[in-house]
Amino acid sequence: SGQVPATSAAIATASSTATDSGIATVSANIAPIVTEKQEKDITATTPKTQDKLVEFLNQHPISGLNWYNPIQYGIRRAIQNGVPANIIVLILLFPVITSVIALARHLVGLKGFGIYTPAVLSVAFLSTGILNGIILFLVTLVASTIMKKLLKHLKLQYLPRTAMMLWGVSAMMLLILIGLSFLPFSIIFTITIFPLLIIMLLTEDFLGSQLTSQSEARQLTIETLIIAVLCSFLIGLEPIQQFVLLQPELTLVGVAGLNMLVGRYTGLRLLEWLRFRTIISE
Repeated sequence: SGQVPATSAAIATASSTATDSGIATVSANIAPIVTEKQEKDITATTPKTQDKLVEFLNQHPISGLNWYNPIQYGIRRAIQNGVPANIIVLILLFPVITSVIALARHLVGLKGFGIYTPAVLSVAFLSTGILNGIILFLVTLVASTIMKKLLKHLKLQYLPRTAMMLWGVSAMMLLILIGLSFLPFSIIFTITIFPLLIIMLLTEDFLGSQLTSQSEARQLTIETLIIAVLCSFLIGLEPIQQFVLLQPELTLVGVAGLNMLVGRYTGLRLLEWLRFRTIISE
């Protein structure tokens, strides 16, 4: 009778060892994927990301504080004092992408969900990867649409309805992530919480656009994705990141000047001109 507990303990120990071994094996396989992603992700404050930017600054030293480089001098001193270089680059790039969005809307004629939504979405795409970000965004939209139909007949007030909507989106996203964990998709290994939350919270804009018409909501969604993908691609380019870090004064002045010029334009947008070109030519 004394051998039964011993046997049970042995089986439990062997099962636990096998489980730990399996987890260790999976972790070992995942680690290179996560490391590679973090090294390329400027939104992640990792030693590899910081070393690349700091090394670039060290390769382009400045003589000292002058009238034309106070911001650049301050940035270098801030980085020496411990401020992450990638955070400074992202702060400098954010007005760049908002200006690109303003140009795309004011001159080209793309609509999208304002300026804030595509700007934040582009940063989220930069963190997740453009393809992975689009997949997560579309999954979130599908989940929010399903929840909207389920909640339609409950006649809840706006805030409780929005909370229930996010509850449903969170639950569906959790189920999807659990399902993807059984498939050979590396997307689940490189997702971080903040871009995922950003994408989930932006569903409120999509749901608000559906109050007018489904076709307009789809158009706004597609144009928002186009603008966000373009901006994500631009700020993901290493030469652009290096330029804004090396020339912050020129970047800020140039962006302000561009916005002033674009803001004074009162003519037809490009898409409007293409739409009414036959009338204009007559």
